[in-house]
Amino acid sequence: MKRHPLRPDRQRGAATLVVVMVLFFIMAMMATYSSRNLIFEQRIASNYYRSATALETAEAGAEWAAALLNGDLVDASCKPAGAPPASSLRQRYLNIGSDRTIAPVFVTDNPVAACVNLASGGWNCQCPSDGVLSTPVLEPAAQLQPMFAVSFMPFKPGAGRAGVVQLRVQGCTDLLSNCLNMGDAARSDLALSTVLVQFALVSALKTPPAAPLVARRGVDLGATGLGLHNTDPGLSGLLLQAGEERSGSTDRMSSTPGTPAADALITEDPTLKNVEPDKMFALFFGMAPKTYSQQPAMRRVSCGSGDCASALQTAYDKGGRLFWVEGDASIASNISLGSKADPFVLIVNGGLTLDGPMLLNGLVHVRGDASWSNSSGMPALLTGALISEGRVQAQGTVDIAYDAPLINTLNNQRGSFVRVPGSWTDTSK
Repeated sequence: MKRHPLRPDRQRGAATLVVVMVLFFIMAMMATYSSRNLIFEQRIASNYYRSATALETAEAGAEWAAALLNGDLVDASCKPAGAPPASSLRQRYLNIGSDRTIAPVFVTDNPVAACVNLASGGWNCQCPSDGVLSTPVLEPAAQLQPMFAVSFMPFKPGAGRAGVVQLRVQGCTDLLSNCLNMGDAARSDLALSTVLVQFALVSALKTPPAAPLVARRGVDLGATGLGLHNTDPGLSGLLLQAGEERSGSTDRMSSTPGTPAADALITEDPTLKNVEPDKMFALFFGMAPKTYSQQPAMRRVSCGSGDCASALQTAYDKGGRLFWVEGDASIASNISLGSKADPFVLIVNGGLTLDGPMLLNGLVHVRGDASWSNSSGMPALLTGALISEGRVQAQGTVDIAYDAPLINTLNNQRGSFVRVPGSWTDTSK
């Protein structure tokens, strides 16, 4: 059989086919590579999302712990409790010493409080009094239900500072136990972030007064005689510091043994008389009045134009220990507010009128004039100290007794917890 050579047009068709196949192969490779990159980018984005969720959950836990450290009484579910025997978070988990040292009640690596964000919305929290958490039950859901757990960590020897506590908050995209054991779990939706942060206790009373009564202006002790008592030898039994003159009887005063009451009175003190009110406030509390009133542990008590006794008692029973009353205030009920072991600080941004018998345990600072009258046969006693930026007047049987341990409690164990700048560290996986 006679063979004929291929025609040129057939040869050109074969070459075109080869070129098309090569181009198609290249395009297929490019499409595969692009798809591979897209998958990698999706995985990276998913990892970033889970990591960010865990970190934000841990950060939320730190803010939550700070709020409760400055908060009122809570129950085992971390919800507000009406009154004792419930305790606040700081009472439950921290021992604050008279020298400002802070130590965890439960020295353990395990968390003592935790919250989980349920799919249905809201947080389900635990603040057990024994520091032992139960395993939370998550709701059936296709979405993440993040969880954080809080531990109070002791400092390494020589690393701690007085008045500072260290928190470890672990944030997880699921149950914390799953995140801690993620190396053994065949799950790709887990992420863990651990935040270490320090909080410092800002003192409620930066510089304690040296006498049971301090007044920027004059003092009227009354005909019966205001009973001022201070037997603390460390303060030389000082009874009164006033910027102007004093009047009235000194018969009911007592100082250290062998010290006449008249020798324990400082009046017409030019330092007090000439100091500006805001500077006098900062002298004792370490900050301006406006700043002090806005601190986290402060409770603003609204009395209206009536008796403040009930509002103050309610705020105290809920766990508040720092009270701010805006404007003039009066207490005209026979109440027993505070105790020597658990005193309060009351700031009245105005004048204060006390009428009748009552037992108060704490420090009262009045930004205006203060007056206290008691014509009954029952005791009217403030154990602690009274500071007035105006005048002080007493009538009837009224006593102010300086108590050094009580003042020390306010100085070293009461106040607001705030973040220590630069103390934040984070580890994530």
